[in-house]
Amino acid sequence: MKTKMMKKISILIAVILALAILAGCEQAPAQQSGGGEGGSQVGAIGGSDRSDQEYIWISQYSSLPMFVERVYPTLEAFGRDYGVTVRVAGPTGIDLAAYIATVEQETAGNPAGIIVVGGWDPALSEPVAKAIAAKVPVVVTDGDMLLSGRLCYVGTDSYQSGVKFAEAQMAEHKARGLNGGKVAIIMPLVMENMQLMRDGIHDTFAGTDFEVVAIEENDSSPEIAAQKVAGLLSAYRDLTGIIGLDSESGPGIVAALDEAGVSGPGGIIVVCNEADIGFLENIRNGKVTMMTVERYDVMNYVALQLLYTWHNQSIAHGDLDIWENNWMPDTIDSGVMQVTKENVDEVESWLLSTVE
Repeated sequence: MKTKMMKKISILIAVILALAILAGCEQAPAQQSGGGEGGSQVGAIGGSDRSDQEYIWISQYSSLPMFVERVYPTLEAFGRDYGVTVRVAGPTGIDLAAYIATVEQETAGNPAGIIVVGGWDPALSEPVAKAIAAKVPVVVTDGDMLLSGRLCYVGTDSYQSGVKFAEAQMAEHKARGLNGGKVAIIMPLVMENMQLMRDGIHDTFAGTDFEVVAIEENDSSPEIAAQKVAGLLSAYRDLTGIIGLDSESGPGIVAALDEAGVSGPGGIIVVCNEADIGFLENIRNGKVTMMTVERYDVMNYVALQLLYTWHNQSIAHGDLDIWENNWMPDTIDSGVMQVTKENVDEVESWLLSTVE
């Protein structure tokens, strides 16, 4: 069933891309004329008649370095390609109330489409549901919200990320001649996508000699993560591994292990989610064994393609109401890359190219 579903998703994406190319062909005269009167924005695909369309990406902690490095360039690229406006909104810090208020305020402006970064908190489901009720299309990325009524989720399969974290811990333990180990998890406890990662870790360790001895809250702060790791080192003298689930965990874990003198080759085994590009150096020096890199380029570009296609009714179903007959796939897995010493240089080159 999973294979059949992936084939359907692949076909749908291919249809969207084909329609986009056809739309670009139709708009070729406008592109050659420089976008029409008044210097209207024209992209490689979209035309001047669509230059007033605005799509909004919304998250809390919207200034997170990882977002700036990994998400913003993709949003800008889509705006150039399709000749539309893609805008970033949301509080620059962790402020759930302000985040919810931003989603509601942007919905009231009736934009062409909204991307909501999910996973932060279940309370986000309510403003997304309100947007859908108001017929403002919403695609959720980076952590699903199953009860929100969103049109589609495009992002990482969080459970499978947890499986990869656990497998990487087990492989490195085995490489060091250890058949089991005691592992701690650092994570923002309330985030639904992090909870799915945690479940993937637990299920992968089940029936083995690996034990999760502690799960600590870091409040999406590297400083708090470092404090929690320092406490773990005191409480569990036989701790062999640590898994950091969000982008702020890794820097905190490494800082605490550096302080305690137990980082690097032969020290406590660390696997974690990506941080900023500079954090890759910790793969090279052996302080981090494996790091996952989420495909923010894929998830956000595809999410915007879906919203663009929806708003412009590029996929028509006769007289059917698309709000009653949603053609979008329920979920698209944008995938993750696993970074190790073997491929860190290649991955770094790719990441640097996306921010130039």
